[in-house]
Amino acid sequence: MTRRAFIIISSKMPELPEVETVRAILEKRVVGKTVRDVLIRYEKIIKNTSSEEFAARLKGAKLTDISRRGKYLLFIFDKAILLSHLRMEGKYLLAADNPYSKHEHVVFFFTDGSELRYHDMRKFGTMHLFETTDLISVMESEPLKKMGLEPFDDRLTPDYLAGKIANSKRSVKSILLDQTIIGGLGNIYVDEVLFLSRIHPAAPGGTLDRASLKLLIENVRIVLNKAIAYGGTTVKSFQATDEVSGRFQNYLMVHTKAECPSCHRPVSKIRVAGRGTYLCEHCQIKPAGADYL
Repeated sequence: MTRRAFIIISSKMPELPEVETVRAILEKRVVGKTVRDVLIRYEKIIKNTSSEEFAARLKGAKLTDISRRGKYLLFIFDKAILLSHLRMEGKYLLAADNPYSKHEHVVFFFTDGSELRYHDMRKFGTMHLFETTDLISVMESEPLKKMGLEPFDDRLTPDYLAGKIANSKRSVKSILLDQTIIGGLGNIYVDEVLFLSRIHPAAPGGTLDRASLKLLIENVRIVLNKAIAYGGTTVKSFQATDEVSGRFQNYLMVHTKAECPSCHRPVSKIRVAGRGTYLCEHCQIKPAGADYL
């Protein structure tokens, strides 16, 4: 009989709301636990130290908090900080006494007998361990050093965006996906934000006026807050626990949809910034000279 307690699963290409959902659930379930041992079954996930040093540094460490920066989870221990990126299909499972699957690559054994397992079918996820409790120094180190502002940061203003994209010919979608400008946005939510803002995804960023930039920022926060409230979006494989189930999929307006909720014309799917992009070409007028690619 299985003793698996619950499963926390990220979506394919998790964005900020999905990572925040996982963070909140893990915070309730594992903060306060102490690591007894660490088993690393796939060493390439560990990026800035050896697997032996990784395990040794975390033995006896107490998990005091879990934070988030963009799409990264930060496990804050009393003597180290672990940075985890789920990439495309990373998952965290809380379990005990279950057989390991071939996709469970890092296992944290806690002194209370429970286990936290990192599961990743594609092995794209990464872990960085910092032997410090200074969160600021971690934020100023790679891979977080070049990350842009959080969407909810008060410093994210029209002036900030204008300074980043002045005279830019890059598409506004490419700009919003750029993690060095705003951290945490991905394909699903950028499509939704641009639809709400009535801005064509291929519009050159440098052509947007202050009013358009202000509207983009407002809609980024509206969309992300709502997505977080509903536990993220169930697209492909997202699943959290019985507490949260990725219900924001029920509120998507254009991403993966067939009909525009405003004008009821067909939703188009094109490629912008190398990504499949959903939009209403009636509500989001393409500017002259804008390139889809």
